[in-house]
Amino acid sequence: MEKNLRIAVAAERSSAYGRNFICGVAEVAEKHAEWNLTLIDPSQVAGKVADGYDGWICRVADVRTANALARCGCPVVDCLCAVPTPRFATVRTDAAAIGRLAAEHLLRRQFPNLAFCGYRRIAFSDRRRDAFADALACNGIRPAVYRPPLERNSRFGRDFLLGDRVESPPDAAALAKWLNRLPKPVGVFCCDDLRASQLLAACRALRLSVPDDVAILGVDNDPIYCTFSSPRLSSIDPDSVLIGQTAADTLARMLAGSEPARPDRAVPPKGVVARASTDMYPAAPPWFAEALAFIRENAVKGISAADVFRHVGFSRTLVERAFRATISSSVQRQIADARIEEAKRLLSSTPLPVKEIARLAGFSTLEYLSRVFAAATGLSPTAWRERTT
Repeated sequence: MEKNLRIAVAAERSSAYGRNFICGVAEVAEKHAEWNLTLIDPSQVAGKVADGYDGWICRVADVRTANALARCGCPVVDCLCAVPTPRFATVRTDAAAIGRLAAEHLLRRQFPNLAFCGYRRIAFSDRRRDAFADALACNGIRPAVYRPPLERNSRFGRDFLLGDRVESPPDAAALAKWLNRLPKPVGVFCCDDLRASQLLAACRALRLSVPDDVAILGVDNDPIYCTFSSPRLSSIDPDSVLIGQTAADTLARMLAGSEPARPDRAVPPKGVVARASTDMYPAAPPWFAEALAFIRENAVKGISAADVFRHVGFSRTLVERAFRATISSSVQRQIADARIEEAKRLLSSTPLPVKEIARLAGFSTLEYLSRVFAAATGLSPTAWRERTT
């Protein structure tokens, strides 16, 4: 008879990232009948390490939590990696890939100024900062970097990083001062959606327009931060479900003795989810962003390229030339991409039949969706759903 294993999972439930991460862990746990999962609030980890768990999957946000887990004597997988010195097995987002995606997204919009906004001495923020800077260095660009003050009352602790405080970060005054000094327009990559939301609030307080003065890109694709903001925030989707699954798989191998003591795995992000907060092209004609917004809002309604030309009031030749010069794409390609993104969203978030999803995403037939979707992703809609849900 197999021994039952007590597995502690410590992750925040207040964010979409945390909930998706927990779901990923739970999916793998279903394959291990001997696992008994216990969900623990991250603030209570230090008081729970003596309870005899056989393994931990934890988003370690501070040194006190790390020290407590180091004393527990069982396998630990850290999936936040906020503490500078790694002490456990780690499963993290691929910082290099995230930095490259952020740089590519903002460079494509041809901002004359670029910047990074993160936390101070928080490891995942530092990694994303460095990766962003490295990607820009390849293009001969050096971004402005926000460096929060070191005063005690400006530090970011566990409760802040894993909580829901948006409006009043401990370094609000310093953040506003830095933001006010940046040359405009500027594209700012933030280390996560929480930071992006704080930057958006600072812009509002300073009466800076987003994205006209400051374009903002975050990480996590949290629907609360991203879609309840005005304007909606662009974000990099780190695939938190896959991170949870990878963490659970890693712990299973450690418990089975088939894994080194401290494996380190990086999970690639899904990609950039573009929204209004980066819908700005300073080098493009004034009507260009309006054309993109029209496509984004109406692609699923069956619009054609001709509808876009009529909306902006310019000829096909002029509009197509601007699209190719600015984003190396065509109007029809952008309409198709918007429909594919909506199809992906519906495939991953609803149980609707693929035929119905084709209609809702603006495709005239299921066959048309299947052909365009396979060309863009290499998978049929059904295969893509199976892989991602």
